[in-house]
Amino acid sequence: MEGSTKKRLPVGYEDFKQIIDNDRYYVDKTMLIYELLCGDAQNTIITRPRRFGKTLNFSMLRYFFDITEKENAYLFDTLNISKHYAEIERYRNAYPVISISLKCGKQGSYEAAVDSICVEIQDQFVKYDFIADSGRLKATDNNKFKMLLETLEYSDKLFKGSIKLLSTCLKQYYGSNVVILIDEYDVPLEDAYFSGYYDDMVRFIRSLFESALKTNAALEFSVITGCLRISKESIFTGLNNLKVQSILSPNYSEYFGFLESEVMEMFKYYGFDDKFDTAKCWYDGYLFGTTEVYNPWSIINYVSDLRKDPNAQPEASWANSSSNNIIRRLVEQSNNDTKEIVERLVNGGSVDTSINETTTYGDLNNGNENIWSFLLFTGYLTPNKLISSGVLTGDDNIYSLVIPNLEIKNCYKSIIKQYFDICKQQIKKDDLYKALLARDAAGFAKQITELLRKSISYYDNAEQFYHGLIAGLLSGDIYYRVVSNREAGCGRSDLMIYQESASQNAIILELKVCRGTEKPDEAAQRALRQIDERDYAAEAQAQDYKNIIKYGIAFKGKLCHAVVGD
Repeated sequence: MEGSTKKRLPVGYEDFKQIIDNDRYYVDKTMLIYELLCGDAQNTIITRPRRFGKTLNFSMLRYFFDITEKENAYLFDTLNISKHYAEIERYRNAYPVISISLKCGKQGSYEAAVDSICVEIQDQFVKYDFIADSGRLKATDNNKFKMLLETLEYSDKLFKGSIKLLSTCLKQYYGSNVVILIDEYDVPLEDAYFSGYYDDMVRFIRSLFESALKTNAALEFSVITGCLRISKESIFTGLNNLKVQSILSPNYSEYFGFLESEVMEMFKYYGFDDKFDTAKCWYDGYLFGTTEVYNPWSIINYVSDLRKDPNAQPEASWANSSSNNIIRRLVEQSNNDTKEIVERLVNGGSVDTSINETTTYGDLNNGNENIWSFLLFTGYLTPNKLISSGVLTGDDNIYSLVIPNLEIKNCYKSIIKQYFDICKQQIKKDDLYKALLARDAAGFAKQITELLRKSISYYDNAEQFYHGLIAGLLSGDIYYRVVSNREAGCGRSDLMIYQESASQNAIILELKVCRGTEKPDEAAQRALRQIDERDYAAEAQAQDYKNIIKYGIAFKGKLCHAVVGD
């Protein structure tokens, strides 16, 4: 294990100054500043999945540009951007900055969300409270400023033009245009969609942005982040000076997430070179533009765990840090075609599809055709390759999308399992046992097939999956004792079921998965022969059970076939 002199990791830290001042490990992303200054757009939207460094980068931008942070200019002196000080000196701490995070708008109701957003905006008025009554503001603007500064009554109507008003007042005071930073702008929209007040939230966010970004003469430039572009709702109506940099764009691709070289350097610094391949399997696989990117949140958490225990196993840190509502919705509302695609993805396959870069949460109501775009932009899928380009034909680009890594694969599997458990609860144990005791092999197989067909399946080990399924469905009944993989005769029977009394019934179930081109009835007969050849009935006979029912059960994908012995 590395020595205690190594830098501490910034687990959960999102304030740039705290990380630098406390000498925590920092992956240098300061050249984002330089690229932004070299850009042409007045308003830039950068869309990336959650926890890929957006908030930390915004904190960095604020400390660099904010005129009230001049005493913190030293924070950048040892970082990559310092090599360009001569070129960009006139921008350093030269602007009043309005920095707002709309992640506060995740509240579950429209009223609570609006209150939280208004408080977040009001905090920016508090930051600049000293400009009130300074004599530099126009009287009418000064009065409006003080009203929003002091009010305790928050409403969408009162605050819809608040960002523009603050910009105007700051320009009057400083004589300089304003930089606006809006982080996680679509979080309130996501929460509103899943909580049932989507249209109201769209109108409120639109009212904030239209005045602040479209008709604001005091604006120098803005940077906005979120997971989705979201433009169909006309949030950005008429905003001609807007440049969207999505994960399909090559620009800024290396500044959100960790490059492989940065991950290798981190693991080497902490002495965990031997764990790099594991980290790659679990947390690599994202493609932003043409840049390969690792999940920074999960990498930092994994290294932190390794520092405490060098044998620590990788965990789904990123996937477990959210509700994963999008995947849950996909799984629960899948039609048969979508189920097949999800199964293919989880088993290492891909889905070939066009990407709708202007997809909205509202589009989720229109079937699953846009779900693949959602999963791409929110980090649950990643481009594997461009299948066909529509640049010369005007057609859509077609991408091959895959699950990026083991962390996200396990996230899918966890949600599929939860859904599968719900499906299993819909099957009545009594009906299964009635079929088995009545020697109704076809009736038993029909119930299992219906369950498999309406669920989404994945098979890390197909035989183990089916065995666990049948054992789980039959267990937990006080009138039956289920024994799994117990030594019997010359081998192990898959399942033995005993009724309470030896004068009643014992049931032997042997399960098989079809081999290659083997037909289900052939595999079921093979299972039935094995029961006799290996004398699986010996244990039941030793317990004086006279009536022993033998079943050979075969599986081929989502088809179950059963035969009963004589």
